[in-house]
Amino acid sequence: MNSGLAAVETTPVRAVSTPGDPRGPALAWVSCLALLAAVGLLTAGSAAPPGEAGLALGLHSAHLALGLGAFLGAFLLDPEHARRWVRPALLVVWVLLVAMLAGIGHSSHEATRWIRIGGFSLQPSLLYQCLWPVALASWVVRDPLRLRQPRALMMLGGGFFLLMLPVFLQPDLGSVAILMLVSGITLLFAGAPMGFLWSVLGVGGGALLAGFLLFPHVADRLDWWKQPEEQVLRGMEAISAPGLAGRGPGLGVMKYGHVPESRTDFVMTVIGEEWGLIGSVTVWSLYAAFTLFGFAIARRAATRYGIILIAAATTMVSIQAAYNMAMITGLVPVKGLPLPFVSRGGSSILALSALLGFALRAAFQSRRAPAPAATLLP
Repeated sequence: MNSGLAAVETTPVRAVSTPGDPRGPALAWVSCLALLAAVGLLTAGSAAPPGEAGLALGLHSAHLALGLGAFLGAFLLDPEHARRWVRPALLVVWVLLVAMLAGIGHSSHEATRWIRIGGFSLQPSLLYQCLWPVALASWVVRDPLRLRQPRALMMLGGGFFLLMLPVFLQPDLGSVAILMLVSGITLLFAGAPMGFLWSVLGVGGGALLAGFLLFPHVADRLDWWKQPEEQVLRGMEAISAPGLAGRGPGLGVMKYGHVPESRTDFVMTVIGEEWGLIGSVTVWSLYAAFTLFGFAIARRAATRYGIILIAAATTMVSIQAAYNMAMITGLVPVKGLPLPFVSRGGSSILALSALLGFALRAAFQSRRAPAPAATLLP
């Protein structure tokens, strides 16, 4: 008997595993963002027409300053407050998108996506990229068992459909597809069954088919993908021709009208032409490192909400970067999608910066300690 007690007393107690410190990977994660923003500034100057480099740098610097303000503001906001206000914010954006379809929006490239505010343009649909991941992570942590309930998942899908309907009708199928894919990956990461992701892909394919039948320019872009247009061919030439070091900063020629949207969607053509393979690989590596460090933060986050939101935010940026770089090489159809934090585009920088601020604050949030039993007694 005594020997048994001694055995019990001397048996080591296994420590309960706790999350690690997310500050290390978070610092590296933010450093990747800062370096991408620096690449964007350099490219903004070198991609500008002659005599407009100063103006381009000033505009891009203003966008990055707004993004930094959005990041810090979101980071300083208590996660509970963000979760409380995200639904009303989604409703406001949805009403604004419906109003745009009624005639207040500005049209370009056969789509009504922008609102003019003085000399600035805002793309409200991109605000979904900030708000929807917060709402989705909140939905999951409120009752994790719903991830295994088909009825709850169908209700979530119905809400997503209503939110995305005005974006689909703009039409902006690319934004709908990205949000749908990010949602599927996030829910799979949170514990949804694999079959749900296949359902999301099936619904996405159906939406693409509907867009192909309803909107002629969608069909045109798919045709251009099968037989790449000059814009894509020129972009591929700009990336492959200059060799290891490129032509040198500011010495590229494709930006002079040979590749349209060279400061926004096709900014990688400028980087590839002027900085060569070294520049292209550097940008690819920064996005890859950003992705790896983002998931490293998720593994170290203390709360389920922080884990899901930082994973969703990282996925949001990574998918857009991957699609943009695949687009300019002709691997996927052309879509008006900027390269995150590198392309010119204030709405994208603003929305993604706020999302990353919300996510990083949630990842730093500590798990609440349980209240002592004595305080629960009358």
